Amino acid sequence: MARKKIEKTKTRTGESIDTAVPGDFCYYLSTSNKPAFAEIKKVTEENGMKVFQLMCQVDFKFINVLSIICAFNEKELKGKKRHELCPEVYK
Repeated sequence: MARKKIEKTKTRTGESIDTAVPGDFCYYLSTSNKPAFAEIKKVTEENGMKVFQLMCQVDFKFINVLSIICAFNEKELKGKKRHELCPEVYK
């Protein structure tokens, strides 16, 4: 019997992360500066910066991160570091 094909959830490639709404999926830089896949649960603004509450699809934990370290396309985050993208927060 053939194996059932598992499809990965798709993101909105080619769009700005600033247009994200709850329920979208995106990539973010983890604490080890590796891209990880997550679902956006809540979008808020704090001190003039857009903040996402994410549920990581790898560890299934909730994380609050800035939208600056998120992207719909994984390739946009490859080779980048948190402290380079947002030095005023991640020192």
